[in-house]
Amino acid sequence: MDFKPIRNKLRTFTFESITNEILSLLKELEINKKIRLPFWHLLLLLKWNLEFSDKNYKAKIANRNDLVKLLKQVDKLQMSHKVFNPDYGDFKINKAMTILAHQQFLYQNHAWWDTFVRQLILFDEIKHKHCIKSSFEELTKVNLEKFLKISFIIFLTTVSNGKSALPKAEFIYKGHIAKEVSDLIIQLYGKETFYNYFNLLSISKENIKEFIENDKRSIKNYNIQPFEASIFTRKPFFIYNGKYTIPYKDILKHNFNHFIYEFMKNYDDEFTTELGIRLEKYVKKGLDEIKIEYKNENQLKRIIGRESNLVDYLINDNILVEIKAIELKPYSSINPNNQILANEFRKSIVKGYAKQMINVAKKLNPKEVYYGIIITYKKLFLGNSNDIWEQFLKSESMKICSVDDLKIVPYKNLFFIDIESWDKLIQILKDTKIKLTDVFEKIKLIDSNPKTKKFNFSMHLEDEFNFQRFDLSYLSKAYKRMNLEKKD
Repeated sequence: MDFKPIRNKLRTFTFESITNEILSLLKELEINKKIRLPFWHLLLLLKWNLEFSDKNYKAKIANRNDLVKLLKQVDKLQMSHKVFNPDYGDFKINKAMTILAHQQFLYQNHAWWDTFVRQLILFDEIKHKHCIKSSFEELTKVNLEKFLKISFIIFLTTVSNGKSALPKAEFIYKGHIAKEVSDLIIQLYGKETFYNYFNLLSISKENIKEFIENDKRSIKNYNIQPFEASIFTRKPFFIYNGKYTIPYKDILKHNFNHFIYEFMKNYDDEFTTELGIRLEKYVKKGLDEIKIEYKNENQLKRIIGRESNLVDYLINDNILVEIKAIELKPYSSINPNNQILANEFRKSIVKGYAKQMINVAKKLNPKEVYYGIIITYKKLFLGNSNDIWEQFLKSESMKICSVDDLKIVPYKNLFFIDIESWDKLIQILKDTKIKLTDVFEKIKLIDSNPKTKKFNFSMHLEDEFNFQRFDLSYLSKAYKRMNLEKKD
């Protein structure tokens, strides 16, 4: 199926009438979660309406019925994707899950105070060769710390339903940035910062084409755009009728977590390498928090020798940790066939497992039972280690290692953990005193049963280990910097 009939039908209605119907239905879905409609398709229609509507003097006024018909057309376009065809040679249920996760799960992102302080630590507090803070300010004209604080204010007055920690203030969220919130931001950080912030994060009919041309995360093939992460996750404020409108509140969760990361990857060529080093230092904070025994790469060099195929950390002499500043590229998330995944992760996941972890384990004690952790900034949404093994890790690893070598660090002992889930894991270890290997064995047991298997590591932490809240010292210390008092 082709998207053009949907585009052409959109053009038969006035821009304002379709926009009003979309925003109205999105608001109903936001309030009443029992209504089962794909809001991500509404966001796509809003984007296409912004992009393709033109002055048609014969255009009709759209009603709810017209919008529902358009939604059905988008649904048909989605279901025409080859991955939903059982005859598709590379079909596996986890392929569909990967596609749907990048389409839908990102709106379920956790957002709380730790969301902001984790970024403050990674992008500002931790230092290395390249200054992310200065680069961000040069590119955006917004100080990074002020950016996070403004985002925190918006979080407190939207996602947390107005029951905020703001001084002497409680706001009722009505689908847009309230004047009281704007006034507060201007009072704290000035008009210039206010407008620079919202210019950076806003989209309108006037700027949408320029944004799409420069956005490396936009899928250029319109026929598969029903699966892409909405542009409103990167531009959550829609300038409409003189207001900074938020089309759907859950888009903010992804934005709060990942805007800086995604923006800098788009515009700063040195960012990814710099972030990898900073993630290593961040992970060390967690290890020090729980006072667990570990060796870093330099210590391993003294034991094994100076070579490139080492890991970042060795915990308790049998847990190998490698940190990779990687994610699944937008196009790959929509077409996750095995060869595309192999090409994308050959120099990161495959190298980390087959060259680095197995190399270290062989040289230390090949008779030991080893576990491996690959830590990323974002969730990968590729499934568990068994899924990843079957998709590309097995075939690629066997080009490098013998069958006996692969038994030294069994793939079932390999875990993929995003940085937020790493903090949750550290908190669980701190609170419960459970052994890290016991956590892994419990997760392995659950994932061995198709009825109880979880799609990724993070899903286990709240369900099986009762994670509730953070009180990690490095997060708590950074939270003090989020104080929203005005500073001269």
